Amino acid sequence: MASPNLSYGHIGWVFSVAASDAGARPTDHADLRAGPVLAAALNLKSGGVCLIAGPVIFAIFRVLHGDTPAADAEAALNFVRNRPIYPAVHIFAVLAALVSLIGLLALTRSLGRPASWLMGQAAVISGTVGLAIFGVESTSEGLALPELARAASNADPSQQAELVRAARAVAAVTYGPSLVAIALLIGVPLLLFGIAMLLDEYPSWLAWAGVVIGGVTTLAAVGLFLVPSLFPGFLLYGVLASVVAQLWLLTTGMVMLRRSRGPEKV
Repeated sequence: MASPNLSYGHIGWVFSVAASDAGARPTDHADLRAGPVLAAALNLKSGGVCLIAGPVIFAIFRVLHGDTPAADAEAALNFVRNRPIYPAVHIFAVLAALVSLIGLLALTRSLGRPASWLMGQAAVISGTVGLAIFGVESTSEGLALPELARAASNADPSQQAELVRAARAVAAVTYGPSLVAIALLIGVPLLLFGIAMLLDEYPSWLAWAGVVIGGVTTLAAVGLFLVPSLFPGFLLYGVLASVVAQLWLLTTGMVMLRRSRGPEKV
């Protein structure tokens, strides 16, 4: 028997709230925390800033990193020896990738349709796993090679041979994780966000660009993992991952900033 304090009006109000919640979009619940218009605009603006700052910083440090001749261990040690900022470049690249991932999380929150929102969530999960792998792989190489290079500069010829073999081992151990990191941190997220944008209200040209860049990056990373001599690695590491993909993220950040100003700016 119902409590005497629970009137029919209260019961109707409960059912109306439940019905409205059931039909709400995923972003509606997030927007209600701070007010629909204010929260949506703030989310787009903060996400846009992250997707502009992150790729720019990442690209700068990738340029400072240079193209390490990983196939030649002795040349790699000489290359690192002449770059005292080599360890710092790696850690700042990881932090820049984290900023970009925060921006992608905001991009997910801006998606209005359930299917696109779920794809955005899957993309962020993939990027999170990829960032974890990238952090371990990048910082391991960023600390190991400079240490080996310093030791080799003061070692006799017999010891230098051992250090070159150690550098070759570092390159071999980090090669596979670096490709998996690119696929999960860049390739898969761009592919999924491109599909999500096609289902949502973002420009179709930006969506198709994400699909193409993400798909090609993922296939290239998998191809090099299976066949290391398939094509020169700088095309993936230097061109696709460090330039083309970062330009897509930067452009997406600009689009989000425009959307934050109101419907007329979309």
